Amino acid sequence: MTAEKPGELSYNPHIPLSQALLLPRIVIENTMPTLDGGQFAVKAVVGQDVVVTSKVFADGHDKLAVRIRWQADGDEVWHSEVMTDLGNNAWQGRFRVENQGRHVFCIEAWIDQFASFRYELEKKHAAAIPVTLELQEGRLHVQQAAERAEGQLSEQLAALQHQLSGLLETEQVALFLHQRSAELMAQANHRAFLSLSPEYPVDVERELAQFASWYELFPRSITDDPARHGTFNDVHSRLAMIQDMGFDVLYFPPIHPIGSSYRKGPNNSLTAGPDDPGSPYAIGSPEGGHEAIHSQLGTREDFRRLVAAAADHGLEIALDFAIQCSQDHPWLQQHPGWFNWRPDGTIKYAENPPKKYQDIVNVDFYAVESIPSLWVELRNIVVGWVLEGVKQFRVDNPHTKPLPFWQWLIADVRALYPDVIFLAEAFTTPAMMARLGKVGYAQSYTYFTWRNTKQELATYSRSSMSRRGENATGRISSSTRLTSTRHSCMSPVARVF
Repeated sequence: MTAEKPGELSYNPHIPLSQALLLPRIVIENTMPTLDGGQFAVKAVVGQDVVVTSKVFADGHDKLAVRIRWQADGDEVWHSEVMTDLGNNAWQGRFRVENQGRHVFCIEAWIDQFASFRYELEKKHAAAIPVTLELQEGRLHVQQAAERAEGQLSEQLAALQHQLSGLLETEQVALFLHQRSAELMAQANHRAFLSLSPEYPVDVERELAQFASWYELFPRSITDDPARHGTFNDVHSRLAMIQDMGFDVLYFPPIHPIGSSYRKGPNNSLTAGPDDPGSPYAIGSPEGGHEAIHSQLGTREDFRRLVAAAADHGLEIALDFAIQCSQDHPWLQQHPGWFNWRPDGTIKYAENPPKKYQDIVNVDFYAVESIPSLWVELRNIVVGWVLEGVKQFRVDNPHTKPLPFWQWLIADVRALYPDVIFLAEAFTTPAMMARLGKVGYAQSYTYFTWRNTKQELATYSRSSMSRRGENATGRISSSTRLTSTRHSCMSPVARVF
């Protein structure tokens, strides 16, 4: 099947008169911070001021009034603040985000007819140009405003109109230019040629999304006896030490049952001994899958006690969310249509040539039977651990899973639990790292496994920083550092947007 060649794009300058009459007279453009024209949310943390800039202008010399409007998701009321004219059509405003979750902001602008009148009146009066007709126009502005207004404001404007009618011209000029007159008229402004920008999303997260120090620990290794498997209860003895070192997050690699089929031995050998525990990333056995706890680590109640004890030490527990299965995972029996089977009936194991992961198989996100049941099941697994007190997830190789999946899952989870934080562990290109940030990841890191020289590392860093600058979000750039009992050094987590 041959794809059709798309037609060439052409610019047609002609638009119908009926359409031209509906176009906004006031231009609102180059609004920042935005991502891809508002396709994705910019990021901020609770208590941060979001500084908004935009180019706003119109034909002629009339004065504009420009305001920024914002609203938290679920709120019925819009908040607004006046934006400041910086000159050369540039305007700036700010608003503070006080709560986690999705917000939106937009810019509204209109021709301020009374401000335009005052500006012209002041210039002509200063130049000793007769302003008799201008004063008559000004009184008409006040009269019309009083008729539009209601209640006390209408009464105050009517009083201003009456006061103007009994004054000399110089006194009228002074009263028109008085700040109180401007304030009253602003309240009754009918906002001529009102224009609204699109609404731009802002994703507000808690402070740990901006910066946190992570400590990685294998619970099964916390034992004084090489013959005994470590447990959640053993980890309690390490909490004070981790707290004293200044860490915020205690991160566990997968804590789920481990498959026995094709289990790896020491140093990734293909032959495991009877007592070798296997890789925790070969998730799933007859005991359960991603929702279950490895029986040798302890019970679910043991895990809950550890989460509570960690909190008492100022630590949060983060779990590894690795979407991969051992060949003993219950899903292979319960949902075989979620996997990629080969013509001979075997299942394709994970590979990253020359690396082979015979103990791991991957799900197929776009298999007919996977849509939408696999996606929903993975979301439910995350929510299940959130209900156990886990609010941070280190996601294993998210760049090898569909971006639309992450965009949906992260937004869906954070709509219910806005304090959940997702960290991307990705060995990939700067463009993909940036996109992961756009679809919802708050943090990310990479091992730079395919870049070895100083020049390669420097080029990668410059490219990542450049992309972050292009996609300015209003969030102060920061990093998260992982210290590991497995790795002597890990790269800082770089903010990629």
